[in-house]
Amino acid sequence: MSLEIVRGKISKVQPTESLITSLRKHFATNTDDGTLYLGYPLSANSESRVTIDALLISEKSGLIAFLFPEVDNNSNDLMDSQDNLYYQLDYNFKKYPTLRKGRDLAFTPTVITVFPDDNFPSLEKEYIICQVDDVGKFMDEKTDFDNDIYIRLTEALQKISNIKPRKKRDNIIDNLSYGGKIKRIEKEIANLDQWQKKAALELPDGPQRIRGLAGSGKTIVLALKAAYLHSQFPDWNIAVTYYTRALSQQLIDLIRQFSFEFSGEEPNWDKINIMHAWGISSDGIYSTAARLVNMTPLNYSNAKQKFGKGNEFKGVCDLLIPALDDDKYQIYDAILIDEAQDLPSSFFKIVFYLTKPPKRITWAYDELQNLSESSMPTLEEMYGRDKNGNLNVVLENKEDQAQQDITLPICYRNPPWALTVAHALGFGIYREKGIVQMFDEPDVWDDIGYKKIRGEISHGNNVVLKRSEKATPNYFYDLLSPEECIQSYEFNSAIEQYSWVAEQIKINITKEELDPDDILVIFPDAYYSKNQYNSFKVYCEQLGIKTILAGIETSRDVFRIQNHITCSSIFRAKGNEAPMVYILNSEFCSDDFELIKLRNIIFTAITRSRGWIRICGVGERMELLNSEIKECIEKGFILDFDIPSKNELEKIRKINRERTLEDKRKHIAFNKSVIDLIKGIEEGNLDPELIPELNALINVYKNKLSGDNDHEE
Repeated sequence: MSLEIVRGKISKVQPTESLITSLRKHFATNTDDGTLYLGYPLSANSESRVTIDALLISEKSGLIAFLFPEVDNNSNDLMDSQDNLYYQLDYNFKKYPTLRKGRDLAFTPTVITVFPDDNFPSLEKEYIICQVDDVGKFMDEKTDFDNDIYIRLTEALQKISNIKPRKKRDNIIDNLSYGGKIKRIEKEIANLDQWQKKAALELPDGPQRIRGLAGSGKTIVLALKAAYLHSQFPDWNIAVTYYTRALSQQLIDLIRQFSFEFSGEEPNWDKINIMHAWGISSDGIYSTAARLVNMTPLNYSNAKQKFGKGNEFKGVCDLLIPALDDDKYQIYDAILIDEAQDLPSSFFKIVFYLTKPPKRITWAYDELQNLSESSMPTLEEMYGRDKNGNLNVVLENKEDQAQQDITLPICYRNPPWALTVAHALGFGIYREKGIVQMFDEPDVWDDIGYKKIRGEISHGNNVVLKRSEKATPNYFYDLLSPEECIQSYEFNSAIEQYSWVAEQIKINITKEELDPDDILVIFPDAYYSKNQYNSFKVYCEQLGIKTILAGIETSRDVFRIQNHITCSSIFRAKGNEAPMVYILNSEFCSDDFELIKLRNIIFTAITRSRGWIRICGVGERMELLNSEIKECIEKGFILDFDIPSKNELEKIRKINRERTLEDKRKHIAFNKSVIDLIKGIEEGNLDPELIPELNALINVYKNKLSGDNDHEE
C-alpha cells in the first residue's frame, strides 16, 4: 500500500537510506500502510535524551524500532542497546492509559538491529538482528496487530493524545442539541494528517513555508515543531512569533503541553521565546532587533503619527532594515512565524537578519486571512537577494528530503459548507460585478482541498469546484447539516437585527445547550465596532445575557470569559474560534471600495466558526451579499467561475486593492462633487448644456465602455 516518511533529525544517513529502500519494497507488495519516523524523539529532558534512529508504525506489524549499530559493537553491546531501547519504549508508552492492559502494555514493541550485510554476530533468541534487505521478511511474519491499539498508538506517537477538549460539558442532556454535537466533535480523534506530520516534525536544512486553510492546524503544527526543536536542540535559541495578541497564551499552553510530552519537563523559556511580532511593553521581534542596533523602538502611537494609519508596522520595519545589514545580529537558531499573512515584507527581512545560517525560518499563513493586502509577498520581496543577485531564500521539495514547502489541505475547524461559502464571498465568485481576487496559481485550489467537477483549473478557463471529501473530517457529515450550519438574514434596521440576534443567543444557551462563551459575535467594521457593540449590548442585557468586548472590556490578551458571550472586532476575532458565530452588519463587506480587504474580512469572520454561522446585515448592500450566499447554497455548495487570465487578474487587483489615505480622500472628494453636480442638475440650478466638461466626461466613459465590451467579445 503506502509508506509515509517523516524526516526528523537524521544522524546516520547511509543506513537510514538503505532501510527506506528495503521498507519501500515491502510496502509496495503488501496491503499495509505505515509511517516511518526518522530521528524520532522518544524522550528528552535535562538529564538524558533518547532519539530513535528509525521508528515504524504499521497497521499490520505494529510498532518497530530500528537500531543502526556502531562499527565496534559486539554482541553484548547490541543486546544492551536493544534492552535499553525496549525499556524506554515500555516506560514511555505506559504513560498513556489507553495503551495499558492491567500493569503491562497492551502491545509488544519490537526492536530490531539492522546491518548493511549478513556479517553480524548471533544473539540470544529474544533479540532480533538481521540484514537490512531482510526486514520485509520479518514484517511478513507479524501481520496481526490490533487496529484499535494502532489508532491509539498513532495518537501517542504524534504527541497529541493529551490535548483534551477545553470543556467537559457535563451539563449536556440532549446529544442532538448544538451543545451535544459540539461535545462529540471536540472528542473526535484528530491524529495529525500526513501533511501536518511533515510540517511539524520534518527538519529541512533551511527555511520552510506552511500554507493552509483557516482551521487546518497551522498553530498546533508550529507549536509542536517548536517543542520538537527544543527537545532535540536544547541549546538553540528559538523564537515563536505571531501577529494577533490573543494567540500568545494559546501558543504558550500548546508549547508547554508538547514539551511535557517530549520531556516530562517545563520548557526552558530562556531558550524558547514566544514573542509578539512588534513588542514594546514586552520583547518582540521588531523591538529586539531595534535594541540590538541601539535604536529606540517606536510604539503604535508614534508609528501612526510618523507613517500614517494602516502603515504603522510596515513603517517601523522599513525604517529598521538599513541598520541590520550585518551578520553580527544573528541571535536565533530558528524562528517560527504564525499569521505570516498579516506581516509586511520588511518584517521577514528582519527575521532573516536575526537568524543564523542555514536560516531555519518557518512561516505559516493563509492568504485569504490577510485583512489588508491581496496576497503574500514574493520570496524576493520577503527575503531579498544576496550581493550576487541570487534569491536569499529558495524553496524546493526534493525527493527523499525534508519538505520545504507544505500545504495543509484538510480543514478541521470549519464545516465544508461554511468554508465553501466563505471562499465564494472571499473571491466574489457569485458577485454580480465580477470576481474580486484570485490565487496567483490556479492549482492552489487543488492544494487546499477542492476537487474539480468539470472544466480546467488554469488561467482563462471556466471551472466547477467542490470540497473534496478527503479534505473534510467525517464528523462534520455525521453530525451537522448544511441547512443548520450556515444561514444568512437581511434586516430593515440595525435595531431589528440586534434584537433578533440577542433572542437567538438566548435560545442557543437555554435550549441548544451552548455555553455563553461558546458564542462569538463579530463586528466586521473595526472602526465602529465599539459603538455597534454598545447598541447590541443593550438587547443582550434585557435578556440577562452577559457580554464582553474583547480587548476593550478585557486585557489585550484575553478573548473570552466564562459565562459571557464574546463580542469582537474582526481584528480581535482573527486567530480565535467558537462553535457558534454571529456576524453583525455584514453589509459592510459588500461595499465596492477596497473590495479585497472587505472580502478578506468576511472570509475571516465566517471561518471563525467550528459549527454554526449566522451572517446578518441591513439594507440593500446586505441584500446584494445575501444573493451571493444564496446562489452558492442553491448550486449545492460548488464554486462555478471563470479563472481570470494573468492580465485580467492584475487589472482586478489594481481596481480592488486597499487604498492609501490620500486615495480615500480623493475618492470622497470626487464622490461629493459628483453628488453635488447631479443634485444641481436635478433641482434645475445647473444646465448640463452649459457644462462642456460634463459632456467630455460622458464621452470618455462611453468610449471606455465600448472598449471593455470589445475586449469581452
